[in-house]
Amino acid sequence: MKIGLVTWIGIGNYGTVLQSFALHKKLSMLGYDVFIICGFRKLGVLGAMAKLLLRETGILDLRMKARFKSTQPLSSNKFYRFVKSNYNIATPVFTKELVNIVNTTDVFLAGSDQIWNVRHLFDPFMFLDFAANKKRISYASSIGISDIPQKYRTKIKELLGGFSHIGVREKTAVNVLGKITGRKDITQVLDPTFLLTAEDWANVCKESKYEIKLPDKFILCYLIGKGKDNEKMISEIIEQAGIENVIVVPAGENPGISINGASIYRYAGPAEFVDLIRQADLVCTDSFHATALSINLSKDFVELLRFKDGDAASQNSRIYDLLDQYGLRGRLYTGDGNVPAGKIDYAPIQEKLKTDRGRSLKFLADSIER
Repeated sequence: MKIGLVTWIGIGNYGTVLQSFALHKKLSMLGYDVFIICGFRKLGVLGAMAKLLLRETGILDLRMKARFKSTQPLSSNKFYRFVKSNYNIATPVFTKELVNIVNTTDVFLAGSDQIWNVRHLFDPFMFLDFAANKKRISYASSIGISDIPQKYRTKIKELLGGFSHIGVREKTAVNVLGKITGRKDITQVLDPTFLLTAEDWANVCKESKYEIKLPDKFILCYLIGKGKDNEKMISEIIEQAGIENVIVVPAGENPGISINGASIYRYAGPAEFVDLIRQADLVCTDSFHATALSINLSKDFVELLRFKDGDAASQNSRIYDLLDQYGLRGRLYTGDGNVPAGKIDYAPIQEKLKTDRGRSLKFLADSIER
């Protein structure tokens, strides 16, 4: 069965790249012929011919490489090679090519990450508006926010009306989209990174290549946000942990991050990023996917928040939902001096994760096959 996956591949954002990789990989492991279809924008004849020329001469690939370089200059080659070696990508230029893709594909799947976050970008393509009469499903699509602005609700109801099955990433989205669509069958499922086991991710880590020697014991810091109190809170976490070595991986959104006494490692590609989490003694992060990987790999972590809860564009709901799902709200640190301490008892968490993974995989397979 041929499945067309629509999601963000990610340009320099570790979590976005890893979630698309994980869903693509898992669908392939389940025996499906899967490909990612990149966004399509109808162009005039000259524009389409120009884009065709760029695609056929390989310049589109070079443009993708350049986009990685714009966000992660020193690790861009690793990002580029990871995507090129792990993804099957279709890039239609002409409407006829898109129609052919639709005609030869059995199921279209709206994947994960915040592809339905309309405050960031409302793109009907991410709601599979192009899929004609073909089966449409979603797996772990995220709205990222706790409510949908009124101006988008009618269109979203119309678009989601064409879906056979809807799986969303956060519990919050079940309620929000349920109210908009009137549907009672919207299901919360795991982020795709959880569909791969710790053993699967260990195999990904085998691809990692370092330009530095990793210390035997270290804290990994990965912060996307630029909160004015972040450095102070990280210092408090480091002091509480009593671990001398600290490695910081700069996010593309926060390239200038600096933490007193820490080593800045700017060469991490997706494989190195996962491996650093796997080897770290403690992870400090405000990233959803760094948190998800920490849980999946049974790592101790401390969570910071990127947004104020009252902000209209706050994405904190997805963090709260994830932490609450596994009883880990106590790992959240807001700078009140009560730094989360002690090791996490992962035995019951991994049992619950195993159950949740089985439930999510069943939803995915049933949605495709039924």
